[in-house]
Amino acid sequence: MSTTQKDNKKAPNDIRIGMNSRVRNVIKYSTSVMDEQKLTELKFSAVGGSIGRLLDIVEILKVLKPGLYQQNRITSVAYQTVDSNNTLLNQRLYPKLEVTLSKDEPKNKSEGYQGQLAEDERQKLEKLINERREQREKNRGRGRGRGRGRGPRGRGRRGGFRGRRGFRGRPRRGDSRPRRGDSRRGAPRGTRARGRGTPRGNRGRGTPK
Repeated sequence: MSTTQKDNKKAPNDIRIGMNSRVRNVIKYSTSVMDEQKLTELKFSAVGGSIGRLLDIVEILKVLKPGLYQQNRITSVAYQTVDSNNTLLNQRLYPKLEVTLSKDEPKNKSEGYQGQLAEDERQKLEKLINERREQREKNRGRGRGRGRGRGPRGRGRRGGFRGRRGFRGRPRRGDSRPRRGDSRRGAPRGTRARGRGTPRGNRGRGTPK
């Protein structure tokens, strides 16, 4: 069996969950379908690794939309690989989960039927979801604005120290003191710095006689 067929006339309440589907976006779309289009039934399907994401979506929707009935159906899907001569090269089986959420109680109840969620349990879960949502928003707000502007006093954005010599040891305008390693030329009289041209034995001992 091949699953490469595309259904261009997919109903708005037929929602397929993939690996790139975001739980928040699917929940927002599902609630809008039921509220705005007045549909009483939602059909979800997922294959392989996306089944776990489908279960999260269904459980959250049952908390946000009270009075929903659930029916589950588990099947398998075969993906085939063929060559140019339509010769079967490889075939893999993947589990497939189909979940139907409806406001009306189904007449034919299968083995995967689940009734409405108890109201006291639903309220507890709804409170927990709201608390986690508020906590995420608080944590998101705390992280804004960090890492910008100046750091501690006396330091620039790149960590250079602003002392008497300016940013990262560079002399400020009007500072006549030479830096370490300056040559005799251009340095004020009597303030010659120790450079590479000074003999090792004469450093700090004055002028030899």
